[in-house]
Amino acid sequence: MSEITNEIVEQSSPPARQPKRVWFSSFIGAAIEYYDFSIYATAAALVFGPLFFSPAQASVGVVLSFLTLAAGYVARPIGAMVFGHFGDKIGRKTTLITTVVLMGVATTLIGVLPTYASVGALAPILLVTLRVVQGLSVGGEWGGAVVMTTEHSSTKRRSFMGSATAMGSAFGVLLGSAAFSLVVSLTGENFLTWGWRLPFLATVVLFGLAIYMRLRITESPVMVEAVENNAQSTKPPITVVFSQHGKRVALAAGVFAGPFMIQSLMSTFFISYGVTELGMSRSFLLNASIIGIACSFIGIPIGGLLADKFGRRRVLATGVTLATLNLLLLVPLFTSATTTGVILAYALVYTFHSLCLAPIGALYSELFPTAVRYTGVGMSYQFSSLIGGGLGPVAASLLIANGLGLRAVLIMLVVFCLLAGYCVFRLPRTDDVDLRDVGATT
Repeated sequence: MSEITNEIVEQSSPPARQPKRVWFSSFIGAAIEYYDFSIYATAAALVFGPLFFSPAQASVGVVLSFLTLAAGYVARPIGAMVFGHFGDKIGRKTTLITTVVLMGVATTLIGVLPTYASVGALAPILLVTLRVVQGLSVGGEWGGAVVMTTEHSSTKRRSFMGSATAMGSAFGVLLGSAAFSLVVSLTGENFLTWGWRLPFLATVVLFGLAIYMRLRITESPVMVEAVENNAQSTKPPITVVFSQHGKRVALAAGVFAGPFMIQSLMSTFFISYGVTELGMSRSFLLNASIIGIACSFIGIPIGGLLADKFGRRRVLATGVTLATLNLLLLVPLFTSATTTGVILAYALVYTFHSLCLAPIGALYSELFPTAVRYTGVGMSYQFSSLIGGGLGPVAASLLIANGLGLRAVLIMLVVFCLLAGYCVFRLPRTDDVDLRDVGATT
């Protein structure tokens, strides 16, 4: 208790500046986490199959590559549980510094990994190991960053403040896509030999900035108050989350699984499919993806402001509805293989995705009490990411490998979006709740 309280007292900057610093810290922290996570996803679609699973047939190599991608998503709920425990027990700030360090080290090491041609079966083992570390880090980062920003914000601006992590993640993905697009263009034939490593090694720049910002912020005032009032749970946070708030975790995860799956497939599966089945170039698809992510980067703060004005559930329901209806256009636009069609497909998907993502931070934070908020928020989001981002690309690639075609992929997406819509309407309205007053735990 004294360590957290003293940190607030000794902070040299005026308290009024802290929300802005916390917002930017969450933005930068999410940017590095999702830059690193997204460049892995792009590499899984373009590189890892032939380089790390060369003995396999081409289609099997793609599936195996996406399975390594899924390994990171499997690790994310575990990271949310582990780091959530420490974030709820010892504080948000220290835990968030740890997650950034883990991600920076793991991603840099991926950039120097030997391939199958050099070390044989050890190559995919090392790749999966570092991917799991990435997953643990992201699992601990997202929930903590969201909680820090929402606990530093007023009720009237909570969705916009909570969107800092979403904006950071969009910026990180945008930066990652731009990095790969640039590298593909500059390295040409050398892309598969050494060019793909450059985006991973560039992590050190963002890593330094993220650490600097994390060291300059103070602990969450809501967390400090909980510690001073001895309001922390006597049980492990994960136990409390599932024994007392299990239904809310399930609904919160279901709300975002469908939209997450659409976005994840656009950044992984559809890039691979476009190159191998439709003959489109890697650089064109990466550039189209960049345009889409830019639409999301613009749409997220707008969605946050709308959620503060009209309510979390209303904006989220609108986003899910539009994302679902847009699936009718997605396949014909993408398979047209035209510049206009593909770019429009990416722009629409990411624009509607931003309306789904923007309210999530505030909505999740309002569902759980302070004593277990880090864990509850993290577990909710990471379960949705496991379903949408981890299993989605694997399932889609298996459907194609078994000759079922894009129609089967489309049906899968529709089912998960309908599930998201159902979950939206089952969640309670929490727009005006004071985070200090969300139900106490024991």
